[in-house]
Amino acid sequence: MAERQNEEISEQSEENDEVQQKDQQLELSGEEEVLELGSIAASPGRNATFEELLQAADLVSNMSLVHEISVDKDFKLSPTVLPENSLEKQLRDVMHKAFWDSLQDDLHEDPPNYNRAISLLGEIKETLEMLILPQNSKQLEELNEKLDTQLIRQQAEHGVLDVHQYASYIISLMAQLCAPVRDEEIEKLKSFTDIIDLFREILRVLDLMKVDMANFTIDSLRPHIQQQSVDYERNKFSEFLKTQQDGLEMTRKWLTTVKEELATSDQPDAGVAVASRVSPMKIINGAYIKLFDWSNDTQFPETVIMDQGRFLELRDQLRRLTLVASILLITYTNVGVAISGKKGLPSKLKKEIKILLEGTNDDAAAMLNIGEYLCKEVNESLKESEYQILDSANQETLKSQLQAVADRNHSVQKLLDSRAKSFMLKMLSARGKFDPSQHVPPGLKTVEKEIIEISTRFQKLVVHNRQVYGPFYSEIISAMQSTEST
Repeated sequence: MAERQNEEISEQSEENDEVQQKDQQLELSGEEEVLELGSIAASPGRNATFEELLQAADLVSNMSLVHEISVDKDFKLSPTVLPENSLEKQLRDVMHKAFWDSLQDDLHEDPPNYNRAISLLGEIKETLEMLILPQNSKQLEELNEKLDTQLIRQQAEHGVLDVHQYASYIISLMAQLCAPVRDEEIEKLKSFTDIIDLFREILRVLDLMKVDMANFTIDSLRPHIQQQSVDYERNKFSEFLKTQQDGLEMTRKWLTTVKEELATSDQPDAGVAVASRVSPMKIINGAYIKLFDWSNDTQFPETVIMDQGRFLELRDQLRRLTLVASILLITYTNVGVAISGKKGLPSKLKKEIKILLEGTNDDAAAMLNIGEYLCKEVNESLKESEYQILDSANQETLKSQLQAVADRNHSVQKLLDSRAKSFMLKMLSARGKFDPSQHVPPGLKTVEKEIIEISTRFQKLVVHNRQVYGPFYSEIISAMQSTEST
């Protein structure tokens, strides 16, 4: 039974987003050093306890990286920026200052002590070697010839070492290797005359170039990783489960709750087993939709923890979008046909409503400003179209209704929220080609572009998750049905 269910899950996932998988294993060992996995942050808002368990199993870095690259086409690494006044930043700054002060003292000795400078040139050489692509063998040969550590040390011993000359070569090579976005940084290096300041800046720009190289590597590997990510993530999660007594506890509760809710809502006919009426795919898709109602205080299911931040972000965006749609619906219902055909007005009102709602968690307070704005804007539009404007009584009625709709339990908000989720469920359940613009529910047409954008992002996350964890879901649902049939 579990195998048949898994086939159903895999079939629908492939129809939504075909992923071709190959037999070879994903090998990331070579890239891990380049990408400096320890500095990579995964999805925001993940459950800390579960992440600690993954880290204890030595799985989180690779699994998180593969997942991020697979589901986020814009995933990039950024240079590490330590918080101001943090202990880590203070320690780093003290250590860096001590190094550069010592280097300056060494170079000011008579005769100069070049030991620290030679070590620094060696470190720079290693970084440049990493930035040179394998096919550029001539550049690598030239680097080894120009920054020959043994020759540099001999020049220092004979007092003929020209550090500025080596710096000039390093800058010229960096100009050849850097991405266009770093051209201005490289050009600035040529203006430094103090050798300490110059090498300090060289190291800073090299750090940026390392991040650029890492992102270039990610872009190059992305197609390969996306092809392999389903098997890779599933295998890593299986390894994690072996370290736990019950690593699917929250996932099981999640699916069980949804199944029970669906069974109740379906109201099966007498004599028909509940288990036979609620299909595995209906349970799974319903479980994903339930994430839109997830509380911040409730632990996320283990199988969706990697995307907890994304799912919660989509949840918040949907809540805000249904509020905007509710405001527009109430406004147009109150004013009627007088403004319904006004070209460009819905977009103008929607844009301003979003701005007035931004940066506040108090929707009721924001609604005061929104009510004032809408009354003013609607009356101006009515006047332009030579319709009678809203009198004081009608304006107060509109403001009162808008104030009431700020409550998430308001009937209009609840209705549009339900329609939005039904729309998303339809997208998840669709087989073959599906044009979302043809299925946007009434009341949400004013936010059609936004609801389709949210639904599309949600669908992509679900398809990937369903492909990775489908076998685990099938096993859990099969166990539920087996228990009920006994």
